Amino acid sequence: MFSEELWLENEKKCAVVRKSKQGRKRQELLAVAFGVKVGVKGGFLWPPLKLFACSQISSLVRRAALTHNDNHFNYEKTHNFKVHTFRGPHWCEYCANFMWGLIAQGVRCSDCGLNVHKQCSKHVPNDCQPDLKRIKKVYCCDLTTLVKAHNTQRPMVVDICIREIEARGLKSEGLYRVSGFTEHIEDVKMAFDRDGEKADISANVYPDINIITGALKLYFRDLPIPVITYDTYSKFIDAARLL
Repeated sequence: MFSEELWLENEKKCAVVRKSKQGRKRQELLAVAFGVKVGVKGGFLWPPLKLFACSQISSLVRRAALTHNDNHFNYEKTHNFKVHTFRGPHWCEYCANFMWGLIAQGVRCSDCGLNVHKQCSKHVPNDCQPDLKRIKKVYCCDLTTLVKAHNTQRPMVVDICIREIEARGLKSEGLYRVSGFTEHIEDVKMAFDRDGEKADISANVYPDINIITGALKLYFRDLPIPVITYDTYSKFIDAARLL
């Protein structure tokens, strides 16, 4: 009986020691993230800064997740930075330094949510990984943003429309020439913006295949940067003149 009580007491002591070690490791991790050493002079600042250090760890982990991309289709994309006012303390996810100020402390990428200093945004590589939660629409959205967000080789609008056209429209006269009703084409556009890949464009909803071809042509017309980009347009014109 005595030995059993002694064993239980030792187990409790070991559990306390293990918990203390785990807490110590966590404190050291937070200290590293915030650039503070536990136990040194100035340690009285540690408790109120613990929450801030946790916030920085979250930012650095999210930045690492953005950098590590399992995407099979790697397209270079610049960040879409916009001036942002942060609520509460924030750290730059590029240089890991604090963002000072009360308003407009830095910039945030509206596509992936990356938070950096305004001066740091000039040095951030073109490695934006758009988040689907931040893509509010499909039409009028940059082509590269859409394919990176959906991890596809082509915009999903193009794949879905072409599959539907090839399934029931190849024998239709005037395909891609005859226009469908504008109201119905706008309905298809709204369906893609609202439901994304789950948009229903089947024959039960849109029996006229010209509506689908019109929606596909509208997608290309609404691209903010055309398929033949502005930088390469003159090169295509010069090449055409050689024929």
